[in-house]
Amino acid sequence: MEERIGFVGLGIMGQRMAANLLRHQPINIYNRTKARGEALTALGAVWCDSPEELARASTIVLTMVSDDDALRAVVEGDRGLLKGVGKGTLIVDHSTVSASVTRDLAAKARDRGAAWADAPVTGGDIGAEKGTLTIMVGADGQDFDRVRPVLQQMGQRILHVGGVGQGQTLKLISNMVSALNLMAAAEGLQFGLHQGLAVDDMAAVMNFGSAQSFELSKVLDRYTHANFAPGFSVANRLKDLRLAVAMAETEGYPADLAACALPLYEAHDRSGFHDQDEASYVQRWDAQKGAKL
Repeated sequence: MEERIGFVGLGIMGQRMAANLLRHQPINIYNRTKARGEALTALGAVWCDSPEELARASTIVLTMVSDDDALRAVVEGDRGLLKGVGKGTLIVDHSTVSASVTRDLAAKARDRGAAWADAPVTGGDIGAEKGTLTIMVGADGQDFDRVRPVLQQMGQRILHVGGVGQGQTLKLISNMVSALNLMAAAEGLQFGLHQGLAVDDMAAVMNFGSAQSFELSKVLDRYTHANFAPGFSVANRLKDLRLAVAMAETEGYPADLAACALPLYEAHDRSGFHDQDEASYVQRWDAQKGAKL
């Protein structure tokens, strides 16, 4: 059977992921704001006026939206995906959302004869642009085999990590670790500046020693270029950190560092950095110069 691909959610990541799909086959697209689909329709994508319409026209539906509420609206809304899915439709969610919402929506999809796979991604906007994402998939084995060729059009590393919900579980844990790395890198950089060290000297040592991390490199680059345009926003990072801490609390796991980090990041979000890149956390100390550190 030739699959018909639909993509819902054309934000920073979704735009780039859908563009990579479009290089391999025609696709159907939908986004709450129609203007975000114009570049793709100019390249041949077919616009649909609702998730329901897109589901009726597609056999595999990919979603990439912001949070639990947005996903529920796309799936369960008045003209949502569940109104249009047919027997055998496969919904593949690339959003980063809670495992509990994932399992709930998967059960509702099954009630309508459809299947569900959670397939969150990591690699950021650059990975989405280049088609080099890592995609962790929670799904039945046959559903994973079915969607893997499609995922390979957007990513380099496609991993089946267990049943439905396990993709989201791994993504939230991974994002929790990267959030802690980023906050540690920002604190260390600013502590060094406070002690009179040069940024270049810190980069030369920390980028090639035990302090090295992806997030350290990002913080150093963003800080030295004063570029905090959102690749991955404070709002999104905070959303994921909250989900990870909530999951740990539900499961009775003592995620002590994440629990300590959460109120610090919430304070940063409230300080006017909501829509900036997550690396703007390094500016937290600039904002309180003169205060006791």
